[in-house]
Amino acid sequence: MTASCSNRQYTLDNYANYPVKIAKQKIEYPNGDFSFSIPINWEWKVENYEYENILSGIDASSKPDKDGFVDLLSVQKIKSFGNKTDLKSEFEYYIELLETNWDAEVVETGKTDLLNQEAYFLHTKSDTGTYGEIETISFVVESETKGVFYNLTASASQTDDLKKNMAILIQCLKKFKSNNSG
Repeated sequence: MTASCSNRQYTLDNYANYPVKIAKQKIEYPNGDFSFSIPINWEWKVENYEYENILSGIDASSKPDKDGFVDLLSVQKIKSFGNKTDLKSEFEYYIELLETNWDAEVVETGKTDLLNQEAYFLHTKSDTGTYGEIETISFVVESETKGVFYNLTASASQTDDLKKNMAILIQCLKKFKSNNSG
């Protein structure tokens, strides 16, 4: 695990172990391909993407908070963007993209067993210091098809409730299940 220089910055493990309880509902892609949980009062929809590498997905969002900020969960089933066939290579491709095309601070990256299956994660945040900007933790996991992966993304606004809200999002993504359909 990578240590953070700031006492204020929470890591994936901190969020995963943050004590918070919330009523959740299980949602499932219409063909039964995958499922995960979202907070019970959230809205969600099946997305139809125009990009050929994104095979399917669901986006879910909170209601705006008192300042108008929302938190998001997204699960996408994708064909490798870098024509990779294994999980580690796909993750390394993401790291390469992150280093060359991203305007965010990298908090930590690495391998995790948080999802009860082999997974890699990227934890980034906006570094402008502006209240409400996004902090994101994304996971990549293998699907049942070689060269096809799931991207699981939790995005929380950097507000006073960031720790609680990100902990809720991570709890929800821990319920992700691929149902091994083609």
